[in-house]
Amino acid sequence: MPGRHVRMSVRWAFNFRAWSPTAEDWTLCNQCIQPEETHRISKFVFKKDAKSSMIGRLMIRKVVSEYLNIPYKEVALGRTEKGKPFIANRSNVDHFSFNVSHQGDYAVLAAQGNCILGVDIMKLETRTDVASFFKTMRRQFTNEEWRVIQSPATDKEKLRLFFRLWCLKESYVKALGVGIGFEVGRLNFDLTTRNIDSNVTTDTTLKIDGTPMSEWAFEEQLLGNHCVAVAVNKNSRTSLENMENKKIATELLSSAGEFKVLDIKDIIKNVEPLSEPDMSFWENFQPKAEDPSQWKSKQAQKS
Repeated sequence: MPGRHVRMSVRWAFNFRAWSPTAEDWTLCNQCIQPEETHRISKFVFKKDAKSSMIGRLMIRKVVSEYLNIPYKEVALGRTEKGKPFIANRSNVDHFSFNVSHQGDYAVLAAQGNCILGVDIMKLETRTDVASFFKTMRRQFTNEEWRVIQSPATDKEKLRLFFRLWCLKESYVKALGVGIGFEVGRLNFDLTTRNIDSNVTTDTTLKIDGTPMSEWAFEEQLLGNHCVAVAVNKNSRTSLENMENKKIATELLSSAGEFKVLDIKDIIKNVEPLSEPDMSFWENFQPKAEDPSQWKSKQAQKS
C-alpha cells in the first residue's frame, strides 16, 4: 500500500438535487453497492433521499478503493451501532478515516489518513418562524455562542451563524461516531473568522465544558449556499517522526483542501458491478416524487 495514498486528504461534493439519473445510470449505481444498501435505499419515500444516500455510498466505495488500492469488488462496508460507516473486511486500515454527510442539495465526503475526522453540511435556509425556532434550539448552544448568533441585525445573518455553528457541532459528533447521544450544548466554538466564503477557514477553535480542545482542528467553507465543516483530530495522526519525509508529511497533514465538486461520470468512473442488472430498482425509484413539496403538488393536482 503506497504511503502517499494514506497521507492524502480527500474532500468531495456532489449536487444530488441537480442529478436526474437515467434508468441506465440508476441501475448501474445499484449494481455497485452492497445488497443491504440497495434494500435500504429502496425504502426511501422521496427521490432526493434515495439519491443522496446512493451517492454517499458510492463516494465511500470510490475513496476506499482508489486511495487504499483495494479492488472495488473487495471493498466491504459496515456500519457501527451508531450508523458510522467503516471498512468491514480489512484489519489494517484503522489509520484511514472517512465520513459522509448530505443535506440541502449536496452530499459531501471527507477522507484522510492518520487521523479521525467527521464532516457535516448544512444549507443556509431562511425561515419565517425564526423566534420560535431559536427558542426551541437555544439549549443546544452556550451563552457565548448564543451571543454570537444574536449579534447581527438581520434574521438572515443570525440564521447563517446558527447553521454554521450547528454544522461544526455535528462534524465533531460525527467524528466521535457517538450519534445523537452527545450533549452538543457542552461544545463551545469560537469563530475567529466571523464570515466564511468558498476559501477554507481553519481558525475556529473548540472548548468542551470550558476546556480547550487543542487536538481538534476545523476546516470550514461555503459550498454555494451551504456551509461545510470538517472536524479533524490532530493527535490521532501518525507521529511525523515515523514518516520517511517529514517535510512532505507535514505539508500533507496540515493541508486543508477545498471540496471538489464531482459529476456522475466521476462517481461511476472505474466502478465494478457487484451484481447483475435489476430493473425493478429503477421501477421502484422512477415514480417517486423528488421531495415533499413535489408530492404535495401532485396530490393537489389529483384532487
